[in-house]
Amino acid sequence: MIERLETYAASLLVDWFAARSGKPYALASSVDGDVPVFVADAPGGRLALAVARLWEPQADPAADDARLAMEERLDAGSVRGPYLVWVPPRAAVPADEPDASDFVLRVQIVAAPMLPGARGEVDLPVQVQLAKMRDEGGYASVIGGLSRWWTAITERVNGTFHVNSARLRRAPQSPETRERLFDQIGEASRALNVGDAVEFDTVESWTVQRLREDPLGARGFAIAQAPPKIDPADGTLMRRLVRKRLKDAAAALAGVEADVKGVGLIAIYEYAEHENVGSFVKSLDPSLYTGLQLVAAIADGEVRPIFQPRA
Repeated sequence: MIERLETYAASLLVDWFAARSGKPYALASSVDGDVPVFVADAPGGRLALAVARLWEPQADPAADDARLAMEERLDAGSVRGPYLVWVPPRAAVPADEPDASDFVLRVQIVAAPMLPGARGEVDLPVQVQLAKMRDEGGYASVIGGLSRWWTAITERVNGTFHVNSARLRRAPQSPETRERLFDQIGEASRALNVGDAVEFDTVESWTVQRLREDPLGARGFAIAQAPPKIDPADGTLMRRLVRKRLKDAAAALAGVEADVKGVGLIAIYEYAEHENVGSFVKSLDPSLYTGLQLVAAIADGEVRPIFQPRA
């Protein structure tokens, strides 16, 4: 049985291709298999897409069971429509109370007013730890979700500090919101003496989007979540998964009649602009995708083309 995640990802890719080609492609049918295949039609054209996840759900059965259970809980609420929740790397939806109920409430509050095609973020409470190591220097060592902004945090401290943001897997998309968090860290640092540590509350932000329509009649919530132990920066693992998905997709599409054949690879990254699936695809034997005119990554609610038809 095809899960809503693959159907919703196919819908996003079809919408992107329709906008690029200027033709009103719409999903028409699907075929289940190791790699599901979706067919979209437009006047004078047919698009066939294989859609696959760049992870193995069985790598963490407990986390995947919690994901499926959370989809059911979200579906049971008063919010209707096709929604897709993107869980950042190394994170998972909560399975225990009261966190699970709090998550449901927060997602539904964000989703309820969203118009078709809109996207937003659900803020989840987390804690960041700050410790002062020395009076000398002006440096902050940062681990966790804020590590890519260590220079911006360093600019706000006097002395040597350590910031542990391991519980914060995805900072808000808004640069202004992130700047306020960096200012908060800077203010907290000024009250610390050497050897002191403080933990303060902030939020991490997960992407939520509403699809433009009910693809193939599918409604409700789908959650894109890779096993928390998977690291998208693990080149060996990702290259192996990409190779297998492309090989299986080519086989699944072999008997399908279409003007354009393509593959959508669902990937988990903090932000779409940081995905690097294309580098793994291009490092493989080109014969794996010679029969495909379209290869794209679908990450954090966005379509990121790797190869696309010239016309």
